[in-house]
Amino acid sequence: MKKSVIVIAIVCLSAGLFSGSSIAVAQTSATEMLEQARARAREMEELKAVLNGPDQNMRLASFDIMVNSGDDAMRQIAIDTGLASADTLMQAMAFKESVLSLNRIVMSLEIDNNQPAEIQANSQTFLDGNGNAYALAIVESDKKTGIFKIDTRYKGQVTGLELTFNYSYDNGRLSLVDESTMKGPIRIYKGGSGYGSFIATAKIR
Repeated sequence: MKKSVIVIAIVCLSAGLFSGSSIAVAQTSATEMLEQARARAREMEELKAVLNGPDQNMRLASFDIMVNSGDDAMRQIAIDTGLASADTLMQAMAFKESVLSLNRIVMSLEIDNNQPAEIQANSQTFLDGNGNAYALAIVESDKKTGIFKIDTRYKGQVTGLELTFNYSYDNGRLSLVDESTMKGPIRIYKGGSGYGSFIATAKIR
């Protein structure tokens, strides 16, 4: 009987010790993770400060390093900061990076009311038959030149704060209007009745 009591006591004591050890390890791991998070936050704040700093060369170099770092969080911080920047060069870099990272550009169409009545009628006919969404696939892109392929024959390009494209008989020119949107005129060929003319709006992120 006494042996049983001693065994039970030893088991309970051992369990308590192991439980305490597990808690200590968990606390250490949590402390390490918190410290890593703080270090990461400091790193991000420092990079943001450089992106918003007075030295343009440092801004542009830091942006390039961040978007090519392989770190999704760093890349997104660079793009967000760049698109909101007053530095048009960095804004243009962020615009190109954002657009050419898409696999398709989806535009929302509205009739260009500055066009002649006949073209407006063509435009309405197109919308009635196809809806107000118009999409371009990006099957390949070159971030150095800003050129992207819509398919094997047709291309578009991001230059500065503008995107231009030619797709079969269709063409357009959209400009960045805020941190997440581009907008501009496009023409869409709708067969024998001629062109429709629209103002297109598209999100870049």
